[in-house]
Amino acid sequence: MKLSIWGCRGSIPAPGDKTVKVGGNTTCIEIEPLNGPRIIIDAGTGIRQLGLKLLKDDNPTPLVLLMTHSHWDHLAGFTFFGPAYSPAFKVDIYGNITAQEVIKRDIFDRHDNRYFPVNMDDFRADFTFHNEMPSPLIVGEIKISTMNLNHPGSGFAYRFERGENSIVFITDNEIGKVYEGGNIEKEFIAFSHNADLLLHDAQYLPTEIENHRGWGHSTYEEVADLGAKAGVKKLVFVHHDPERDDEGCLKLLKAARKYISKMEYDLTCELGIEGDSHEILRMPENE
Repeated sequence: MKLSIWGCRGSIPAPGDKTVKVGGNTTCIEIEPLNGPRIIIDAGTGIRQLGLKLLKDDNPTPLVLLMTHSHWDHLAGFTFFGPAYSPAFKVDIYGNITAQEVIKRDIFDRHDNRYFPVNMDDFRADFTFHNEMPSPLIVGEIKISTMNLNHPGSGFAYRFERGENSIVFITDNEIGKVYEGGNIEKEFIAFSHNADLLLHDAQYLPTEIENHRGWGHSTYEEVADLGAKAGVKKLVFVHHDPERDDEGCLKLLKAARKYISKMEYDLTCELGIEGDSHEILRMPENE
């Protein structure tokens, strides 16, 4: 499996010369399996660039779009997703039901141009909305499991498994506060156990979190604790605060590595950077 980051900014896009290294687009993640449909997580503004790449494919593969939750920074790129306007693409949408309802109500079922100059009549792709999330969902050779987030309005974390390989994506999750229908840290540890790659929201510094309790995000210390306890191979911080520029993000990473060293964790961590890819090379034992 190969994971590519097309958007890793949180809350609102943050373009400009001070965020050009880390990136300013909001959440969009692509997972390319060896075989089968291509998987996309969320339709933040990063999905526009992904769509431009997909339009260049001579033989487009089916797409599976997984929605984590309904907040607008994770939906704002949907109407700029080029494949939505092409009859060559088939798109199955799964995940958070509220996010699906927002897309249907505010985009597909809107027959005017109050918010955007096009509506459902302009979409040409074959879209299917799935009101239920199978447990697990099987997409080609990949098994996808879900877990409820600690976030206002709830949402889904995702775990992707192919044989012995595993990737976990958890954004907009407040480890230090349990929401109604959410989960305690121990359950996120179990969900992330032994993952080759864990991407987790680390929007705030430890000095910032108390002013943002109840906002649905975590600190790098909380995420490092989770990753170490879960025994993940590599940890990647995502959902960067829109006020944190490149220099600030690098300071966060430096502080996180210092904390990991202090705690004597056997853990590698990186910043999620727009344009970066992470390939899971460990193969199943029977291959």
